[in-house]
Amino acid sequence: MTTLEKIKKYAMPNFGERDFVVSRGKGCALFDDKGKKYIDFGAGIAVASIGHANARWVRAVAKQAAEIAHCSNLYVTKPNADLCEALVKRIGAGKVFVCNSGTEANEALIKAARLYGAKVAGEGKKFRILTARDGFHGRTLGAVAATAQAKIQHGFEPLLEGFSYGNFNDLASFEDLMGDDVAAILVEPVQGESGVTPATAGFLKGLKKLARKHKALLLFDEVQCGFGRSGEFLACQRYGVKPDGVSMAKGLGGSFPIGAVWLSRPVQDIFTPGTHGTTFGGNPLACAAALATIAELDSKKLCANAKAMGEYLDSKLKAVAARHAGKIKLTRGLGLMRAVLFCDGYKNTDVCARLRKNGLILIPAGANALRFLPPLNIKKSDVDAAVKIFDKTVSEL
Repeated sequence: MTTLEKIKKYAMPNFGERDFVVSRGKGCALFDDKGKKYIDFGAGIAVASIGHANARWVRAVAKQAAEIAHCSNLYVTKPNADLCEALVKRIGAGKVFVCNSGTEANEALIKAARLYGAKVAGEGKKFRILTARDGFHGRTLGAVAATAQAKIQHGFEPLLEGFSYGNFNDLASFEDLMGDDVAAILVEPVQGESGVTPATAGFLKGLKKLARKHKALLLFDEVQCGFGRSGEFLACQRYGVKPDGVSMAKGLGGSFPIGAVWLSRPVQDIFTPGTHGTTFGGNPLACAAALATIAELDSKKLCANAKAMGEYLDSKLKAVAARHAGKIKLTRGLGLMRAVLFCDGYKNTDVCARLRKNGLILIPAGANALRFLPPLNIKKSDVDAAVKIFDKTVSEL
């Protein structure tokens, strides 16, 4: 029985039909089980932030695995303490909770908002959370309720109560929803899953003023757009807007599963013993992987590289879009988080499959977009090679 046959027979079908078996990766390349090479500009959906099989990362993970891989949070390990320190130093005064994934990080933000509301107004009086339509915050029930997309919520009703939805980049729609019962506003500085739509600076700054006016928290979901992908450590830092809390995951572990939440000093101690926890979160192996990834980010100046290569990729994609105006509507994004939106009649999943046959991996998004989410350490030659395949493939459509 082949690997694909085993997956079809024994794995649940929630990821749909799959016809591609990955065997290994190196840098921004993946290789299938037949040895074919692909340029990977998906990076495991923004996860392989320093490329596949990065030497520093491999050494750190192997060393930690040989010492201790897991320890209960009833005790303390040095990698966990060092990671919390590293994140606080890069984000600002506050404290960190380390978990396992982006959806867990967002669940923690939701719970923190509820605890905050109960603390300042009394239980049940300040609990509502405002989020943006077309956002994406994860697959657990709380995160699904926060995600204002019918296709994500369908079948899971009744949803967790207490969420209201405004329009992204439309401050007036959030003002209309605001009230003293609102505990927090939770948005992505760059909406990823719906097609890579950056926020405007005026929108994020306006949300901060609105939150302050009503004594609500401003929370940013940086699971996909954070960790250097925007050209700064966090995307909100490019906008000059500091929130009260941030969720992180994906690129933080450099390919290892990890999530984290940072809360600012006024609410950093909102979680007390028994109010929140995790079995695997903050384990020394995951934290060692994240620390190695941060070290690579710093030593190779990958935030600056993401900004420079993002601008270079953007210019190349705009040129392709101009050559194929009848097929491509527009390009957009920030740093190394870019998207191409196709015209009606061109299905993104079909284009994605054709690209893969030609040796390029991209990620579908939204109604008809493809995401470019390469490792942050790519070079111009990598961009040129990827765009060449993309241009050729679009020509064939």
